[in-house]
Amino acid sequence: MGLLQDTATASAWYEAVSSIYDPLVAETFWPRRLQRRLLDTLEFATGDRVLDVGCGTGVTCDLLAERAGRVEAIDLSEPQLRRADQPESVEFIGGDAHQLPYTDETFDAVVSVGAILYFVDPVAALAEAHRVTRPGGELLVAGFNRPPFPTLNPVENVATVANETFFHTWGREDVETCLTAAGWYDGDSEVTGPVWHPRLARVATARKAERPR
Repeated sequence: MGLLQDTATASAWYEAVSSIYDPLVAETFWPRRLQRRLLDTLEFATGDRVLDVGCGTGVTCDLLAERAGRVEAIDLSEPQLRRADQPESVEFIGGDAHQLPYTDETFDAVVSVGAILYFVDPVAALAEAHRVTRPGGELLVAGFNRPPFPTLNPVENVATVANETFFHTWGREDVETCLTAAGWYDGDSEVTGPVWHPRLARVATARKAERPR
C-alpha cells in the first residue's frame, strides 16, 4: 500500500497542494487533452446522469459537462472542493468513494481520473461505483500503471519507484482482478499517459451487466 493510501495523510497532502494542484498536478499527470481522448471512448447519450468520483477541483467535471446531460461530483477533500469552479451544471458534494451517498442504480456512467491512487481499498470503491451504476452503465477509472521494471527509460524507472512508494498502482492483471471482484464485466485496460511519460497511466473500462430478461 502506498504512503498516500491513507485518508488522513492524503487529506493533509491535498491541503498542502490545493492552491497549486491544477497547474502542477492535474495538467502534468492528467492533462485535458488526455482526458478528452479517454472520455470520448464512453457512449454518452442525451440526458445521461454521470458521477465523477474523486473530482478534485473539477477539471474532469468540466469535460463531462460537455458530453452528458447531468454531472454530479464527489470528493473527500474539502480544500479541493472549495477551489472547484462549481458551475451550475455540476452538483458537487463532499464524501467518501468507499461509501457513496447515492441510492442503487442512480448513474448511467461513473468516471474517476486519478483518484484511485489514494483509495484505501480500491476494490471496495469500485464495488460502490458498481452499486450506484444502472445496468448496462459504463465505468472509466484512470490510475497509475505498474509497468515491467526496470525499463530502458530512466525517467520511467524513477516514476515507477515514486508511484509505487506513494500510490496505488496497477497492471493489467490487477485491473482484471479488481474489476471482477467489484462485480463489473467486459473489463479492459489500456496504457497511456502525458507526452512526457506515455506509459504513466493505466485506464480501466468496464460495464455493469444488464438484467436478465
